[in-house]
Amino acid sequence: MVYLHTDYLLVEYHASSHVLLSQWYGKCSSLQYRQALIKLVRLARQLGAPYAIIDSRLLAPLDPDDLAWTRDVYAQAFSQLPLKRSASLNPFDPTAERQIQQIFSSQPSLPFEVKEFDDLTSAYDWLTTAE
Repeated sequence: MVYLHTDYLLVEYHASSHVLLSQWYGKCSSLQYRQALIKLVRLARQLGAPYAIIDSRLLAPLDPDDLAWTRDVYAQAFSQLPLKRSASLNPFDPTAERQIQQIFSSQPSLPFEVKEFDDLTSAYDWLTTAE
């Protein structure tokens, strides 16, 4: 089921496999970026989603304020989600990839399993394969 579909982000939940998928498509305003991440966290909590894929391959570099907000607010909320596993696909843009690495390297270890992938199929297969 699709929960959010914009020019810059798609968020859908695959009920049969319990996978919450978010795919960034490109640049958006600071307000849109923050509101999208807040919606994503709320949705993950509401659904009790045990698995998540965060596809950031097309995410543009963040401005300094959004980078700080993501590190200080979003990463903290993300770490408290009821996830068992989270798969991530890093941005193609080298600056955006460094920023994502910075955000999560500054956090204490996450209470769920996290793994990086190069493609969506491998990420989905890893999440839906028996633990």
